Amino acid sequence: MSRPEQIAEGATEETTEAPKIGSLPAGALDGVRVLDFTRFMQGPYATRIFADLGAEVVKVERPGGEWDRRLRLSPAGFGGFFHSLNRGKRSMAVDITTDEGRELILKLAATCDVVIENFRPGVMERLGLGYEQVRAVNPKVIFAAASGYGPHGPNAAEPMFDMVAQAVSGVSDFNRGTEGEPRLATRGLADTAGGMFLAMAVLTALFVRERTGQGQRVDASLMGAAIGLHTAEVTIALDQNKVFRLGGSRVTSTSGAFKAGDGKWLVIAATDQKLWVHLTAALGRQDLFDDERFAKSRVREKQRDILEPMIEETFLTKSRDEWVKILRANNVPVAPVNSFLDLADDPDALANGYIVEQEDRKWGSVKTVGLPFHLERTPGRVGTVTPELGEDTIEELLIAGLTREQIADLAARGVVEIHSHDNETGEGR
Repeated sequence: MSRPEQIAEGATEETTEAPKIGSLPAGALDGVRVLDFTRFMQGPYATRIFADLGAEVVKVERPGGEWDRRLRLSPAGFGGFFHSLNRGKRSMAVDITTDEGRELILKLAATCDVVIENFRPGVMERLGLGYEQVRAVNPKVIFAAASGYGPHGPNAAEPMFDMVAQAVSGVSDFNRGTEGEPRLATRGLADTAGGMFLAMAVLTALFVRERTGQGQRVDASLMGAAIGLHTAEVTIALDQNKVFRLGGSRVTSTSGAFKAGDGKWLVIAATDQKLWVHLTAALGRQDLFDDERFAKSRVREKQRDILEPMIEETFLTKSRDEWVKILRANNVPVAPVNSFLDLADDPDALANGYIVEQEDRKWGSVKTVGLPFHLERTPGRVGTVTPELGEDTIEELLIAGLTREQIADLAARGVVEIHSHDNETGEGR
């Protein structure tokens, strides 16, 4: 198979509509339970990956809900930030600062394979919910921390956000602007990479547990993720004692962004001699190919000030889409410079399920990001709903062994919060 099974029939590579999500197939992590204490982006992105892969992820929030639910709302009130990171999860609201709340969480932790948190180091321990406390009730647990600097070092307990990670890792310096000012590579770079590395670490620990029967503590940090994404550049810089920055929109005279005649941009990557042959053929510039000043790549780079204006002038003679078609016909790696809005109509994004449509019970049809990878036998799935705060509190506490009378008493005293549809039906989801 070449795409997730949940994509509706008829979604072809030529489609211009986002595939609609249907029934959820069995996932690779079916049967795995994850207790999720994460907030903001790094941790929730990791746990959303588990939900996409079929795990049962129980998001634990404080009564009243996390700030994330109110972050970057649309004028209509839709929370794209929270929705994108928490789809397909379950939700319960518990005051974990109380003794009763802590006891409830330990009961739930005993039913879970993985516990994930992204508080500052030491916070979960002070709450009585750290690794040793959880391991006492669940010896095989995987206890994962999404941290800032990592578990060790003088700044391990300091607060951290994505932009801070980009600064301390060298990424902001690597992406300096024309005036030498440090710049973010992109919003959420360290957060999403940190989430991916955390998911990778937990999946590795689950694999080890299958082999040995032993759980363990794992950590993935924002700083480590940002550095890890730039492995080659960091290694080269440390070896040569010099940072080789991009210095603009082009890596070389024939690799980077060019403006077409209609004012739109495209990016080409003619990185070697074979591609130089293809590029000059596509551009119809035999004169450039025959010019000794541009015969080899090292020679061309010494003549960038002469060569680049010639190529720029040629690209202005046709529209972007014309050039993309011509360049692809000549085997030159090329792509239009899309905005995020353009992805809604991009044929490859749609055919591969990178952009999908899901039905939300509150907001109707929502376009969102699908899975960035494919598994043939156990395809991932995009959760069909984003949970209302506390909508699964009753069911999760029943799983933990409490009676409905005990749950009602806890709710009346504010230890837990129950969503209204639970109150109306008397049942969990």
